[in-house]
Amino acid sequence: MTEAPDNMMEQLPHYRSKYDAAKKIHVYFVPAFDELRKEKMYFYAIASEMLHEETLRCLKKGDIPHFAVVVDKGYGEPTAEVKAKVKAYYGFDHDKEESGRLAR
Repeated sequence: MTEAPDNMMEQLPHYRSKYDAAKKIHVYFVPAFDELRKEKMYFYAIASEMLHEETLRCLKKGDIPHFAVVVDKGYGEPTAEVKAKVKAYYGFDHDKEESGRLAR
């Protein structure tokens, strides 16, 4: 049996782009309303970049897709601490994104 060379990823560039794309994520800020509590709430969810269009389709229908991961949620508006945590962990600048659109 032969050993794979250390630079195998460099030898297979078509795999490299798929691998890199699979690692990228999008962060979504999802405003919501809790009908039972009659209170505003929010979710921060992440999903693979490869599933971005499907994620947007689900969000437009009011659903968080099963393949997305909710990384934070709360009632009211996100606090400065929550925004800072999401920015530090996922690179999502809530204040910058909020001014333009709801999902990234």
